[in-house]
Amino acid sequence: MAVMYPPIFLSQSTGSTNFSQAAKLRALRQHSGFSLPELCVVAALIGIAAAMAAPAIGQWQWRARIENTAQAWAADLQSARLHALRTGQAMQLQRLNNCHPNKLPNGDWRCGWELVNPADSRQSAVLSNALSGDLSVVLAPAQNQIAVNAQGEPVAGGLRLVIQPAQPGSKLVRSICINTAGRLRMVNASTCS
Repeated sequence: MAVMYPPIFLSQSTGSTNFSQAAKLRALRQHSGFSLPELCVVAALIGIAAAMAAPAIGQWQWRARIENTAQAWAADLQSARLHALRTGQAMQLQRLNNCHPNKLPNGDWRCGWELVNPADSRQSAVLSNALSGDLSVVLAPAQNQIAVNAQGEPVAGGLRLVIQPAQPGSKLVRSICINTAGRLRMVNASTCS
């Protein structure tokens, strides 16, 4: 069987001389790992870096969730318009209210939304986008649905959808403004002015 590591010390029986004390220490250091103080310093530095990065990462995650929700709502409204044009039937984007045990106030879209054909007796969803309820998604003036006529135009104009974290005191906010012609504009404020 082959020896994997060279011997650290040569025995006297082979006729070789003993290593000096410095050579013995050098040989031991080559085969040893990190010391406990070194590991503690590295762990402390990693902990400090993580503590400094945690708030920024948390805010980045909220910002990404708000932006994704705004993009999804705008895309689904555009899908409603295109579906109405393609089929020649009026469509309706309406809120979901199955994520909250209490009845949600009018205009509160925090549970998500779905696209339905109001002429369909089953009211089956063409598309659906459910949210978990941890974002505040409020449509003003308060409406629970947005009708899109057969020509692909939103019937209601002058609307504002405000999306922000449900926790109080957050300054992250994104609004989607819909003018009377049905054009969408996104702003980083709670107002459309």
